[in-house]
Amino acid sequence: MKVKLTNQSYHAHPAISSSDVKAVYKTSLHHWKNKVRKESSAFALGSAVHAMVLEPDENLVLRGPEDRRGNKWKEAVLEADLDGKILLTEGDYDLAERIAASVRAHPVAAMYLASPSLVCEASFFTADPETGVTIKCRPDGYIPDAGIVFDIKTTTTASPDGFPREVVKYAYDVQAAFYLRALRAAGYEANQFVFVCVEKEAPHAVGVHLLTDRYLHRADAIVTQTLEKIRNAVAVNDFTTGWPLINHIDLPRWQTDQTEEDVFDEQIDF
Repeated sequence: MKVKLTNQSYHAHPAISSSDVKAVYKTSLHHWKNKVRKESSAFALGSAVHAMVLEPDENLVLRGPEDRRGNKWKEAVLEADLDGKILLTEGDYDLAERIAASVRAHPVAAMYLASPSLVCEASFFTADPETGVTIKCRPDGYIPDAGIVFDIKTTTTASPDGFPREVVKYAYDVQAAFYLRALRAAGYEANQFVFVCVEKEAPHAVGVHLLTDRYLHRADAIVTQTLEKIRNAVAVNDFTTGWPLINHIDLPRWQTDQTEEDVFDEQIDF
């Protein structure tokens, strides 16, 4: 099922999202169950870039005061929230515009954004075919005619060498596998998940990345295992860290009891 919801309504829906799966996979059931949704200036900047790139005609981003000090900012934030808009300081607004312009200028991103079948920020709900868990996803961009899902990432590095480390750190592979799985389960064609990455610092270089089928296959297995863990935890209402009562820490493998003199003696011992 595909519906058009506000971001707040989507997050309030109890279906399991890729963020839920990543939280359990990267931390624990306890961390996921007791999570507190936080919004920071960095989060607001990323959301603003998404809005400027994907829905520029909606005017969802507002240029606010010079800084966040005092009642002037608090009042402006309250008004923006009531209107469902994102408020940025003057500096962050200008930065978001520059980042968004870099994304729109990239030939691959421009091609996606110009697609006549492009659907932005739509919410999809379905039952996972492997576990029966009700799941949801909200792709940044989805091109049904081509089966392409793309996600915009504001990141520290968009390079071919740097972004793969971001994939591991933030479990972006799990997100990709989850979105493809959810869309297919909902009856939609979904063949590719594309990361459109833009660096937050000037000159805001853009890199486009695809995970290999082998990478996605492994991530899809992680999605299944994690959804099963969530399903079983919900059934018995047991959300623990899974940690031992006392964890014993051994000497790291890279560290030994050898002194510098011992190592030197070994090196010259013929």
